[in-house]
Amino acid sequence: MRLYVVRHGKAEPRADSGMDADRALTHRGQRQAAFLSGAISQIEPEIRIVSSGAVRARETAEFVARACGVGLSFDDRLFVEEPVGPVVELIESGAEAGGVLGLFGHNNQLTELVGVLTEGVNGGAEWLRTGEASVIELDLERPIGGSRELARLRLEEG
Repeated sequence: MRLYVVRHGKAEPRADSGMDADRALTHRGQRQAAFLSGAISQIEPEIRIVSSGAVRARETAEFVARACGVGLSFDDRLFVEEPVGPVVELIESGAEAGGVLGLFGHNNQLTELVGVLTEGVNGGAEWLRTGEASVIELDLERPIGGSRELARLRLEEG
C-alpha cells in the first residue's frame, strides 16, 4: 500500500480569529498545494484523502481532492500536537481498504510518523517542510520500521 504523508502548505502566522486552527494558506501555501495536487493527481488519481480539520491542512487537502476528483474526510487524530500512535492505527484501519491513502496534517507529528514507519519506534526522519509530501511504500506486515520512503514531493522555489 502506498501512503502519502503531506504537511500543509505555508500558512499565515496568525488568523483574524486568533485561533491556530483557523490559520489559512498564504499565496505561497496555495502554490505549494497546487503543485502537490498536480503531482499527486498524475500518479494517484484514486487516492483516499484524510485530513486534519485545521484550515491550512483542509485547504491543502482540498487542492489535491479536486485535482483527483475524490472526496475527503477529516480525522482529529491528525490535528496539531496529537501523538503518532493513533495515526498508525488510522493507517492500519485504512490499509484494510487497500489502495492509496493520503494523510494531510502538521509537524511534529508527521515527521515523527515518517520516522516511525521507515526507521522504527526510535527512528528519525528528515523534517517535513511546509507543502511537502513523503511517499511511503507501506509494509502491511510490519508497518513500523518496515516501510520504505520512496520520494519527497515539494515545490522548489527560487
